[in-house]
Amino acid sequence: MKRLFLATPLVLVLLACPKDDENAQVPVDTIPRDTTPLNLDSIATTLPPAAPDTFTPPKLETPPAQASRYPAAPAPLMDAVEREQAFSNFCFREFGLKSDPRLRGGVAMVVTVGRSGVSAARVAADSWSSSSGKAVNECLNERAANAWKISPGEVRPGTYQVDLRFTGGT
Repeated sequence: MKRLFLATPLVLVLLACPKDDENAQVPVDTIPRDTTPLNLDSIATTLPPAAPDTFTPPKLETPPAQASRYPAAPAPLMDAVEREQAFSNFCFREFGLKSDPRLRGGVAMVVTVGRSGVSAARVAADSWSSSSGKAVNECLNERAANAWKISPGEVRPGTYQVDLRFTGGT
């Protein structure tokens, strides 16, 4: 009796399920459609005329003359800067572009070289398109001296200027 009592709901569910009608027809779209080719140039529009392009790219200024009193960096120092450009690009992406995706500009770094290599590096001037560049400057100030490695004696001790430019695609 218990088995019959347990099987009854299962039988009721199976009887209640509709069967697929094998002779049923799938509805067909009966709305007539015009499929003749059409030249889209002949279609008139009521859209207003296009407005003229008013975008003007921001003008990048050269770094102020304050940093230009130092001689340009010699080739071995520039080689070190290019070799370690991943660090400067990191500063630009993480501290600049994340807060202003349209940030562009550059910096003039003053780099001090001692007998054992780069001893100091700091941003002396910048030309950022927004205030987000200040965070990039801080990152460059913290990391540049440690990132730019040159062999002792490879560059004559002194103070040099290194110019770095950044755009959105960096």
